[in-house]
Amino acid sequence: MDPGLILAAAGLGAAFGVPLAGGTLARPRLKITPSPWVPAGPTRWTFATVQVSNKPLAGPLARFLTRQAALRCLFDIDFFPWGTDVRVMSTVPGHWTNSQELIDSVPYSPENIAAYRVGARTTDRRYRDIPVGDTGEEVAVAVLNEEGAFAFSSTSYEHNAFGDPDLRLSRGTYRVVVHARGSSVNHKRVFKLEYLSEKFDQFQLQEI
Repeated sequence: MDPGLILAAAGLGAAFGVPLAGGTLARPRLKITPSPWVPAGPTRWTFATVQVSNKPLAGPLARFLTRQAALRCLFDIDFFPWGTDVRVMSTVPGHWTNSQELIDSVPYSPENIAAYRVGARTTDRRYRDIPVGDTGEEVAVAVLNEEGAFAFSSTSYEHNAFGDPDLRLSRGTYRVVVHARGSSVNHKRVFKLEYLSEKFDQFQLQEI
């Protein structure tokens, strides 16, 4: 074959291949990891949380390409007894929140709970955009209070210490599936959650 034709074909391949590869690499890439919840002061509850971030591009390509934001993301949570594929409850619609809405250092009172309920109704949105960065969003998956453990959702704000009785968890070990979906995003992560005691420091998601 004519060397000139070979070079021309290689040039066309590069011209089409680089944009295609760049488009693929620039797509959102969510990272979901356990994130210990650390309150600023004493509380009557603790949360099992995950951090959801959109990983920046790394390496030489980061000088030329920019990762896209993950738009209109939502997530769902499923709880399974360890070693089974039987859900302990229907899929829980995840509630995007932040550290302020999760109540870190404000003392408990009926007045504060009422304020939290109002805040939950005005801020509860199933969809959220995740910009590129290492910090991301902290998401509550479950809550442990003095009455037991519960899955966490927007309905949790309607109950004392965030314990929705319809979302109650029995003592045991759980496989927790967090499923995030959005623009060019469909990502699942599986974690282990042990609810074997009322000790707050032991109520955390674990990577498996």
